[in-house]
Amino acid sequence: MGRYIGPKHRLSRRFAENIGGYAKTPLARKPYMPGQHGPTGKRRKPSTYSRGVNEKQKLKAFFNLRESAFRRYVDMAMRMEGNSGENLIQLLERRLDNMVYRMGLALTPRAARQLVAHGHVNVNGRKVDVSSYSVSPGDVVSLREKSKGHLQVKEAISQFKDLVPYVKRDDAKCEATLVTLPARSDIPVHIEERLVIEFLSR
Repeated sequence: MGRYIGPKHRLSRRFAENIGGYAKTPLARKPYMPGQHGPTGKRRKPSTYSRGVNEKQKLKAFFNLRESAFRRYVDMAMRMEGNSGENLIQLLERRLDNMVYRMGLALTPRAARQLVAHGHVNVNGRKVDVSSYSVSPGDVVSLREKSKGHLQVKEAISQFKDLVPYVKRDDAKCEATLVTLPARSDIPVHIEERLVIEFLSR
C-alpha cells in the first residue's frame, strides 16, 4: 500500500488531529468526521480492535509512511530493549524529514520531506537526500547555502520559535542540532502507542 496522497485536511478530520501541522485547518469549523453522516451520524463505541487500527493509521499519517516501511520500524522497535511503543515513536521522530520539520526549517512535514528529497539538506556538512535517515544526538542538520534564501525557509524560521526541547537551532546559520534522544513525554504526537503494538502483535 502506498502513502496517502488524498485530501490533506480530510485526514485531520478523520483523526480529529491536525495531522499535517497546517496553520489553517477545518477542524475549528468542522470538528466531526468527514462524509454526509459526519455531523449527525450515530457511531457505536469503538472496539479494542478498531481502536488499534485507528491508532496505527493515525501514526502512519503523522509520519506519512507506507505500510511496509511502518512495519520495519515496528520490528526494529520490538527488537530494542525497553518499551516497544516508546521505541517506535522515538525511531519515527528521528527520521530526517521529521527532524527538519521539528527544527523549524520547514512549515509542514510534507514541505520538510520535499526539502530532503530535493537535496537541500546537509547532515554534519554532507548532503543527505534520504528521508528515512536516522538523526543521532549531536548531529547537525543544516540547509545548503543556495537553499537558505528560500522564502518558505525564512517563513518557517520566523514562525517556529518554540521548538521541542531536544533540538537547538541557530537561526543565523539555518541549522539545528539534535541535542539528546527525544523523551516520549516531549514528543508532540498524540498517539496511544500501546494499542499500536498490541494490535500488530496479534
